[in-house]
Amino acid sequence: MIVLNIKKEDIKFTAHKNGNHYATIVVEKRKELDKFENTHTVYNGQTAPQRAEKAKKEYCGNGKEYVWEGKKEFANQQEAEDSDLPF
Repeated sequence: MIVLNIKKEDIKFTAHKNGNHYATIVVEKRKELDKFENTHTVYNGQTAPQRAEKAKKEYCGNGKEYVWEGKKEFANQQEAEDSDLPF
């Protein structure tokens, strides 16, 4: 699970022809942890021309990944117990 913290004012919304507003955000794994131990960074999506021009990314948040090993072990145990069922 990755928990994201995003600053609302930094998100860019675009109007769609159906009248709704959408935001394209990108979540990317960081190469190393920051001082708050965040594992991911969040930025506004870029258009193809912006990517081609190597435009500066507009960051709007960060995130932290949480992993629980206990749940996986429980699931494996349940599968083993279920395999003995006659149906």
